[in-house]
Amino acid sequence: MQRCSIVSAACAAAVALLHGPGLVRGACNFDKIDVTTNPGFKITVSDDYKVLEDTSINTKYGLYCADTQPSVDGIDRWFKVPIMSVGIRLPIASGFLEALGKRSSLTAAEAPANITNICVDASKLATLGDAGGDSNGSNKVDVVFSSSADSDGNKSVRLPSDDSLTPLQKAEWIKFVAAFFNAEKSADALYSSITDAYNCHWNNLQHLSSKPHAYWVQYTASDTSASDKPTYNVVDSAYQKDLLAGAGTTSATSAPLSDPTDQSAFQAAVKDADFVFDQTNLTKYGQRLAEWHSDFGYTDPQNSGASFLQLHNIWRTDGYTSENGVSNFPEFAYVRPDLVLQDIISIVEPLYNSTYLRHWMLWLGGSTEKTVVIGSDNYNCGSPWLTQVDGCSARSDFTGEDAAESGNASDSIDDSKEDGDDKESSGHSSRAGKIAGGVVAAAVFVGLVLVAMHYINRHRRRARIRALAEAGVYGGESIGLHNTSPRRFS
Repeated sequence: MQRCSIVSAACAAAVALLHGPGLVRGACNFDKIDVTTNPGFKITVSDDYKVLEDTSINTKYGLYCADTQPSVDGIDRWFKVPIMSVGIRLPIASGFLEALGKRSSLTAAEAPANITNICVDASKLATLGDAGGDSNGSNKVDVVFSSSADSDGNKSVRLPSDDSLTPLQKAEWIKFVAAFFNAEKSADALYSSITDAYNCHWNNLQHLSSKPHAYWVQYTASDTSASDKPTYNVVDSAYQKDLLAGAGTTSATSAPLSDPTDQSAFQAAVKDADFVFDQTNLTKYGQRLAEWHSDFGYTDPQNSGASFLQLHNIWRTDGYTSENGVSNFPEFAYVRPDLVLQDIISIVEPLYNSTYLRHWMLWLGGSTEKTVVIGSDNYNCGSPWLTQVDGCSARSDFTGEDAAESGNASDSIDDSKEDGDDKESSGHSSRAGKIAGGVVAAAVFVGLVLVAMHYINRHRRRARIRALAEAGVYGGESIGLHNTSPRRFS
């Protein structure tokens, strides 16, 4: 005979019938999980309610399961959970719902036509009107996930909308969204797998013999005012910086930018780039490479002296789109930082995993722009790759070079060290002045060796990148997502 538990809905109802209304208040049995990356929120769980605190704006959301809202001070907004219907005003919310298996709860959106998830019938979604309006459709949903905590009155819940968080910090907000569905455990398990994969690939790329130079850039056009000027920026937000570092690149500009309106200073700062990742709002589809050259002032790209221009190594994140050209990146990619990192690694170090198929990256180097439209041939609604995380094995052997090149570099360093040891030994019995002179000479020698190695490594790095580019490894003619073989994209 099965024992009756007070946390069982059926048992609780039976006890209520026996003892009368109001005498039984069962605990919600909420799951307790850890928040690990300081992403800007906290979760506190009590017996019959939980509190989600958005620490960046000092707002607390209370979530409860009983018919009566708890009487607790300091809560800004209450929601009965699990919620059944959701409205969204930013793409990342749709991605979190998809990853949690809650896509059916999405019933309204600010711009339904901009939903790229093919598993959602956008034609059936209600349209949320202007944020803050009296008749904006939010009365049809239980909660509205937005970039503002006040967009839809008491239905509003804020999610991060900029890149001030690292990729793992931003992805951890899946736990925050999951709390509204009492799905914290499944969110925690998925996020843990994502974190393990991200950190594994991140660490594997920290043993390169020579780090490629890569920059994330953005051009912003001037407005209509006569005093306004266009700006040229090397993006250094936490999100982009962590991805580039995780791919083993260096992004320290040789000439720091003090004036973002100085086009010449920008060009000097990125001249040493092997790769550029762009997030400019380009609109001339089919001609975006020419548009990019024009925006950044490169009138003769091939003779500019910039390696990334000569090798056509300009990349963007909008290579995977809906049929009407809306990028899937802000909807799915923020949920899966491990895949974004692998996308970038596959560009800057394509030999790390030569069978990997990129998901979102668009190459601007080809004669045509090969975007991939999300469809049933590359996204299976019954078994979505967004929820499937491949394992990663730790390795310290990947240096970005083949065995022969690695051996030569190692031999050169070892020889220089041995020469230094011999000099130190022969001068050990000399006078103090001679020792001092030897130290200076050794320092000069080491400095010359370091300078020489820098130029040798740079030459070898660029020769290697050029060879890969000429072999079509970087851009090719597509980013691979149209492949319809049984192997899922991971």
